[in-house]
Amino acid sequence: MAEEFYAVYPKDAWKDSSYRLMDKFSLKGKKGFVTGGGGGIGRNTAAAWAEAGADVALVDIPASKDRLEPLAKEMSERYGVKVVPLYCDVSDEEQVKALKDDLIRELGTVDFAHINAGVCLMGDDVDVPYSTWKKIIDIDLNGAFMTAQVAQQIMREHNHGGSIIMTSSLSGYNANFIGGGPSPVCAYGTAKAGISQLARYMGAGLAPYGIRVNTISPGYIWSGIHEGVMDKAGHDMCLEVVPIKRFGRTDELQGVMLFLASEASSYITGINIPVDGGYSIF
Repeated sequence: MAEEFYAVYPKDAWKDSSYRLMDKFSLKGKKGFVTGGGGGIGRNTAAAWAEAGADVALVDIPASKDRLEPLAKEMSERYGVKVVPLYCDVSDEEQVKALKDDLIRELGTVDFAHINAGVCLMGDDVDVPYSTWKKIIDIDLNGAFMTAQVAQQIMREHNHGGSIIMTSSLSGYNANFIGGGPSPVCAYGTAKAGISQLARYMGAGLAPYGIRVNTISPGYIWSGIHEGVMDKAGHDMCLEVVPIKRFGRTDELQGVMLFLASEASSYITGINIPVDGGYSIF
């Protein structure tokens, strides 16, 4: 009896001739989806998962069709896996319900999901108009809730575990003071803080089903939205609070996204991982 009990906790798995640590990072044969899949962070997650062997659904708004279809085709050809475009406004309950059917039809099941769709709008300061507040909360927080529910429902209905990763933000745990004042991200920051807490509750509630739920908090990540918009003065002002003294690249999120989706993170749930160049040190 004692031997059977202690056998559950091998001291040195690497001594087993069949054990290979890097195998834990493989996603071969697995299935995943990414909301906001056409954006800089989303498409880099999808590429990381596809390179690791997973079939992936790129999920984005219907208006993204012209860029999402060629993106899915390019990834599929590059990595030799199935990458499909799916369309969903994550703030629309009926479209999210339809997304669940689409995912099962195209992928069969879902082993991991990156809940990533979000917007940050102008005028989101302490005087944010209700219409702006509502749109941000509906997409960023309510959309995250509904699409995460789709992921965990599929995992439970198919009787296997999985991993759900949500995109939070450094704006979710501080007021982003740069240049002597807070950044205009009142509703956005509130939504991201809500996402972090949602992941904790889901992580606790879904643990018995083998489903892990975590968040990442990107800092200043340079993506297409900055091109032609941010000048050098604004760029340098943001970096005053970043020890590494540069913006992050979207590909620098790929490692953590692969880790959290894979068996390499099998004992991690309910946590937040900042990817922010050291911003959160202060």
